[in-house]
Order: sequence, then C-alpha cells, then structure tokens
Amino acid sequence: MGKILIIVAIVLAAASAGLGFLNRSNLLQTKADLADSQQETATVKTNLDGEVKKLAEAEKANTDLKAAKLTLDADLAKQKSEVSTKTNELADAKTKLTKAESDLALAETEKLANAEKITQLEAQVAAASTAQVPVPTEDDKARIAELETLNSKLSEENKTLENKLLDSQKVARKNEAKENLTGLTGRVLAVNQAWNFVVLSLGNKKGIESNMEFLVKRGSTLIGKVRITTVEPATSIADIIPASLSRGLSIQPGDDIIYQVAQN
Repeated sequence: MGKILIIVAIVLAAASAGLGFLNRSNLLQTKADLADSQQETATVKTNLDGEVKKLAEAEKANTDLKAAKLTLDADLAKQKSEVSTKTNELADAKTKLTKAESDLALAETEKLANAEKITQLEAQVAAASTAQVPVPTEDDKARIAELETLNSKLSEENKTLENKLLDSQKVARKNEAKENLTGLTGRVLAVNQAWNFVVLSLGNKKGIESNMEFLVKRGSTLIGKVRITTVEPATSIADIIPASLSRGLSIQPGDDIIYQVAQN
C-alpha cells in the first residue's frame, strides 16, 4: 500500500512538472505573440498617421485648386466683358469712320462745284478782256471774291475732315488690331525673380505693344498676370504683377501666356 502511494505521488509530481513546463512554454509564446501584436499595432498606427497626413495635404491641394479655378473663371468672365466692350467701341469707331468718309466726299463735291464756278467766272473775265468788253461789275468781283473765300473755307474744312478721317482710321485700325489679338498665346522663355520680370516669346511682329497684359497659366491653373514694358521684333519683356499671383505659386519658364485686354 505504501509503495502504491509513493508511485502515485511520483506520477502526480511528474504530471505537475509537465504541466508547469507546458504552462511556461505557453506563457513565453503568449508574450511573443503579444510583442508581435504590439509591433503590428504600432506599424498600423504609423501607416494610418501617414495616410491621414496625405489626406490632409490632398484636401489642401484640392482647396487651392478650387480657389485658383474660381479666380480663373472670374478673370475669364472679366475678359469676355472687356472683349464685348472693345467690340462695341470698334463698331462705334467704324460708324464714325463711315460718317467722316461721307462728310469728306460731300466736301470734295462742294469744292469741285465751287472750283468749276470760279473757273467759269475766270473764263468769262478772260473772254471779256480779250473781246474788249466792259470789265466785270463790282457785283461780279464781289461774287468771285465770295466764291474764292468760300472755296478757301471749304478747303480748310476739307483738310480738317481729312485729318479727322485719318484719326478715325488710326483708331479703327488700332481697335481692330487689338480685337484680332484676343486669345493670342505664347510662352514664358525666362524668369528673373530678383527683378520681378519675365521674357516672353511674342514681339511686335505679332502686334504686341507696351502695357498689354497677359494671363499666365500652367495647364488649367492660373498662375498670375504680367504687363508688357519692352517690345522687340520676336520677344518682349514684361513685369510680373505681384498682386495677381496665386498663393504658393510662381511663374516659371515654359508657362503659357494668353492675351488679356487691359482696362482703360
């Protein structure tokens, strides 16, 4: 009986030692699994923080693009309005030009008619002198003097009308030239940030003049505006208009330029 108890005690002790070893192994494995889980959690948190940051940057970029689009839409609407105004001014200039041409033609007709009357009277005077007929009366002389005065006045008015016609033609040609430049495009060749100017690929061969304004775009994004200061045959120099630059953007070589009708 005593031997049986001893054997049972030995078996129980061995079982207890085995269970202790298994529990220790399980505990170590559990600690290892917990460490791996914590590492994975940290990695996931880091990745999540990175994605949140990227999302915030994307939302900011989207907001900036929307603001730039609103600015571009406003500028384009303004430009359309200015083009419409210039079109009306051109039509008015053409109407004035037509009237000036009509007035000039009428003055020319009156001048020719008076010149013909003077010629006829002078011929009559010459014929009277040749035929030894009485000299023209004082009334004839007064009429000739009156016609000569009128002819001189008409000549002066004709010259004035011709000058007005030339001025009207110049204005009409200038307005028509600017109208034809609407939508003209080119590129930025170089940028001097220190002196705040750019070199453009358009010159006076394309009808470019000082004080013309151009929109500067990169793709569909409005960057800002520039104003022409110096014009060469194939290139021109323009000042950057600081207040027109979109926030966080700057004009770079290769950017597109589009003619902007300047306000009067």
